[in-house]
Amino acid sequence: MDGIERLRKLAEGQEDISLNRVIEYLTSVTEMNEKYNNEEKSLKQMTDYIKDKAKKIAKDGYCWVEDSTVFTWAIDYWNKTNEELGITKQIATPKIETKVKEIVPEVQTMGQLSLF
Repeated sequence: MDGIERLRKLAEGQEDISLNRVIEYLTSVTEMNEKYNNEEKSLKQMTDYIKDKAKKIAKDGYCWVEDSTVFTWAIDYWNKTNEELGITKQIATPKIETKVKEIVPEVQTMGQLSLF
C-alpha cells in the first residue's frame, strides 16, 4: 500500500471537518507519499502535535492559526521522527474492571400510614 492510500485508510470515518481538510491537503502533497507509510505515525498523534503547537502560541486561552500554518505543522509531523518532535511512545495500560457492589439501605416498615 502506498502512503497516500494508508493516510486515506486512517482517515476513513472521520467526521471532523478541520481534520478532513488537513488530510485532504496532505494527500495532495504527493512527494510525501513514502513518509505517510511510517508505522510510528498516526492521525491521533498528528492532531495532538498540532494542538500542542497551537497551545504554545495561544494568548489567554485563545488562538487563531492560519490553514497554511496548520498544514506546515502537519507536514513537519510526517517529515520528522517522533524523537525529533519530542513525542514519546505511549504504552497502553490495560483497563482493570472493578465491580462496585451497591449497598442498599434497609427500609423499615412501620405499618400503614394515614393521610388524615
